[in-house]
Amino acid sequence: MIDFKSPKLIKIQGDVQQTGQLRFLEHSEQLPFEIQRVFWITNVPENGIRGVHAHREEVQILVALQGVLQVSLENKKGELFSFKLDQPDQGLVLPAMHWSEVSFQQDAILLGLGNCKFSESDYIRDKQAYDQI
Repeated sequence: MIDFKSPKLIKIQGDVQQTGQLRFLEHSEQLPFEIQRVFWITNVPENGIRGVHAHREEVQILVALQGVLQVSLENKKGELFSFKLDQPDQGLVLPAMHWSEVSFQQDAILLGLGNCKFSESDYIRDKQAYDQI
């Protein structure tokens, strides 16, 4: 079972052949929540930063479908985490209440899977407000 309190990398199952790679996540030990939201981010300029927020409740899994993503996280204890996502067979479990910033390298594509539907009230977009919670 995935621990939702700490960020961590997970391996994404797949079938690799000469004709390409098929990757999949199934509702199981690997993905023990029902996906309520799927989003993707494309066409970010090189070294562009996305994220720059935290979620009060939502847990996400981030995947670099293409290119390189550098993900910087901070939890409420002030602990810093850094992850390089550069393979489509790895996902980053991003727990709730972790401030996140994602740096995109050229042509990177981010896929996000969330356990909550979109709600603006779930977002904390001000770092000072996040630090004071």
